[in-house]
Amino acid sequence: MTVSRDDLKTRIGQALGEAKADLVIKNTRFLNVVTGEIAEGDIAVCGEVIVGTYESYDGVEEIDGRGLTVVPGFIDTHVHCESTCVTPQEFDRCVLPRGTTTAICDPHEICNVLGEQGLRYFLDSAGGTTLDLFVQLSSCVPATELETSGARLEAPDLIRHMDHPRVLGLAEFMNFPGVFHKVDGVLDKLAAFDGRHIDGHAPLVTGKELNAYLSCGIRNCHETTSAAEAMEKLRKGMQVLIRDGSVSKDVHASPS
Repeated sequence: MTVSRDDLKTRIGQALGEAKADLVIKNTRFLNVVTGEIAEGDIAVCGEVIVGTYESYDGVEEIDGRGLTVVPGFIDTHVHCESTCVTPQEFDRCVLPRGTTTAICDPHEICNVLGEQGLRYFLDSAGGTTLDLFVQLSSCVPATELETSGARLEAPDLIRHMDHPRVLGLAEFMNFPGVFHKVDGVLDKLAAFDGRHIDGHAPLVTGKELNAYLSCGIRNCHETTSAAEAMEKLRKGMQVLIRDGSVSKDVHASPS
């Protein structure tokens, strides 16, 4: 979105209280994710931009937030929509009203069955959701050579979609044995996405093997289940995503 000088003047005027803000949420509490405090005050919005907090504002439109708490939109950093047995549109309808405004998805399961056809369907669907649904291209289809899958996705299949507007990078790289054994097809995928976001999946990987895994540009891991494992990964520059849900409950293992 291009912002003009006049747009900025309008924002500044509303932030200063010289003109009514387009929208004001009055008398509310809001979570400050930087300080950790629950603050009180009005929230002034100009167009799609928050221009005022903590202070008192008047608005063209006003919402009484008394008794409510405002929080930033939640970001689900790793999800498999189709594993919930619903379409992206139904996933959108279910989670958006509960505060999730962005989700980053790996359509691994549908790709495991339908390959590129499933991937194209998911990418098309992601463009029609109200929440921001971004896609990491499924890196390991099938997950292992022991699996009977409906399709395979090799590096050229993924490269065809890497510049799609909904694609961020490469999804969870669960084939870490393939990394350690320097398998050509595995390395082709990692090389193609070098410099872009690559999600990890490395349960119990430690020591020099973890170093080798990180050397390929893999940035995070959501399969960490102990505090000691998390600390090693953090020390070595890896982002750790702590899960707590129906599949895995790892928050209790976090260091206090």
